[in-house]
Parts: sequence; C-alpha cells; structure tokens
Amino acid sequence: MNTSEEKAWVKLRTVEGDITAEMLCGALKNADIPCEIKRSMLASGLGAHSVSLAGNQATLMVPEESLEAAEAVLEAIDFEPQGE
Repeated sequence: MNTSEEKAWVKLRTVEGDITAEMLCGALKNADIPCEIKRSMLASGLGAHSVSLAGNQATLMVPEESLEAAEAVLEAIDFEPQGE
C-alpha cells in the first residue's frame, strides 16, 4: 500500500561487489542521503559478500529527490563506475 509518506527510490549506480556498495552507501549516509543496497540474486542466494565473487553486483538505491545530491557525493569522492 502506498502512502504519501513513502519515498520513490531510484537506481543510483550498479557496482561490482557488496563491499564497494557498502562503502559508497556509507559515504552517502554520512552526507545525510538515505541509501539502500539491492544485492544480486547470486550474492543473496549464496550469502556471499565479496568483491571477488564473479558476477556479484549490487545496486545503490536512493530516494528520487536525493539523486542529484547522491551523484555529487560520488563525484566528489572520485568514484568512476566501470562499464557505465
């Protein structure tokens, strides 16, 4: 059920590995930007949290109204996604 208080979350970036996702999400949260990590089925199913697991990707999700600010944070820490 949707309420007016629920936020619309959008994809910020897909990164290789849960560790990278956790670090970037931490940086966003330190900048007061809410962040959630959507893990790949591979990592979720195996309970694996690694940068070395082949094909392991995680997607950073932020509220739609925070997208520009979140992109600025990643740019400020000089994060350049691979393949995007």
